[in-house]
Amino acid sequence: MVKKQHKFLCLVLCLALVVTAVMVGAVSAFAASGDKVYVKANNGWSNLHCYMWNGNGESKNADWPGVKMTDEGNSVYSYTLSGDFEKIIFNKGEGGNGNQTDDMSYPGANKIYDLSTGQWSDYGSDPTTPGPTTPTTPVPTTPSDDLVVYFRNTDKWTTVKCYMWNSDSDKNAAWSGEDMTDLGDGVWMYTAKKQYASCIFNNGSTKTDDLTASYGQIFDWSTKQWSPYDDKDVRVTSFTATPSSEIYTGTDVTLAAEATSKKSSNVFYKFSVTNASGGTSVVSNFSSAKSVTWTPTTAGSYTVTLDVKDDAGNENSKSLTLSVAADTGVTNPIIKKVTPANLNLIKKGTAATVSVTAGGGQTGTNLLFYKYIVTDPNGVTNTPYYTLNKTYQFTPTMDGNYSVEVFVQASDNSTISRVYTYTATGGDIPTPTEPVTQPTTQKPTTVAPTTAPVTTVPPTPTVPTTTSPSGYQFGDANMDGYVNIKDATYVQKYCAEYADAKVIDLNTADMNRDGKITVVDATYIQILIAQ
Repeated sequence: MVKKQHKFLCLVLCLALVVTAVMVGAVSAFAASGDKVYVKANNGWSNLHCYMWNGNGESKNADWPGVKMTDEGNSVYSYTLSGDFEKIIFNKGEGGNGNQTDDMSYPGANKIYDLSTGQWSDYGSDPTTPGPTTPTTPVPTTPSDDLVVYFRNTDKWTTVKCYMWNSDSDKNAAWSGEDMTDLGDGVWMYTAKKQYASCIFNNGSTKTDDLTASYGQIFDWSTKQWSPYDDKDVRVTSFTATPSSEIYTGTDVTLAAEATSKKSSNVFYKFSVTNASGGTSVVSNFSSAKSVTWTPTTAGSYTVTLDVKDDAGNENSKSLTLSVAADTGVTNPIIKKVTPANLNLIKKGTAATVSVTAGGGQTGTNLLFYKYIVTDPNGVTNTPYYTLNKTYQFTPTMDGNYSVEVFVQASDNSTISRVYTYTATGGDIPTPTEPVTQPTTQKPTTVAPTTAPVTTVPPTPTVPTTTSPSGYQFGDANMDGYVNIKDATYVQKYCAEYADAKVIDLNTADMNRDGKITVVDATYIQILIAQ
């Protein structure tokens, strides 16, 4: 009888141990604040986010798509939990099939999820994946651009040195200078102890010419040119304001930018202006429009900011500082606005009206005088006279580009002039399309998303922007891999039979698909750029 009781008691104890083990396992898989979870992004994803929530809907770590993860290097990203959660989704900042994992149960701390295999494992168990304690090569942090120069090592030198100097007695080191730091992808960085006027990049034997040191910029060995250094996935290649100086209240300022993305073909631009008091106004929200017009109404110092992003979630920004003065009492004449502006189409055989808004001229009689010189595509000009008329009409008689040089003169004979270009066509004048707005991502309406958020697709512009049958983008008339104002100029030079524009691809440059290359195609390229 005693033996049977002992057997029964042993069975009860064993069962209790099993239950306890299951309970411990269940508790250990419940995420706790401070835990760290990893993901191996070996499937081409970037911009990794982690979304976590409790199955009962009580809490979540953030609104969709969750918290942006930390890049640990070697395609490994991590997230340190801010609370206790049961469910987890990894995503690349978007929603929809192919942009996020399935809903998963959190497996416990220090686990890594492989996006390629769809499997969890202990972090560091895979010899190709460094564990939490594995030392990694430190990535140099970029110090202030006030003392940094960069070199693009296109010839793959094994070592790169930077020699800098102000004079024979004031230099950073003896020749051949100090070692630069390899940042990867052919880019090397050097941080000076102070600013020097000149520099030479070299590998001990081969060297550049004597260069003027351009801090915060990169010198490209292949092009022998300095340019702003920008290694982000979205790169701003240019950002300008026209005019950039002698800006007065009421003057139209054209803000224009160009940017490229390593991850997407769609780049969206936002232009905003901040006054000296910190008040910010958006001139143009995120859209495909690469240029906008800003007209300041109050004098002061302004910071003009360009924000760019692609539809993969990558971002960048640049800023300019502009000074705006009041035109009260200004003696020199000021051209504030000319309508229509550059690159507008005009119709052959129909009168085109140029209207000028000017200021200044506060001297003598306080009168402003206007003169208009119109040059047709053959180089023939009109006979101009000064007049008090702020508008001028002319009728284009042929297809092609007309230039109008506008002169404004004060009574003391001080004069300002600007040239505006218009394209005349005998055909229908196309209506420019509205800029494509940035697509938005729908967020999940419940705490635990069971269906992926859907990304809306922007409408297709009326001007073709895809690849032509020849393999180039539509509009890439000079076939250099980019669509910009150079292509419109190339078409115009081709039509004028310039020697350096004899080769053109009909499939790529025939924008209106009429089977021939004319100045109308140049106009369509200009419209495409303006979008």
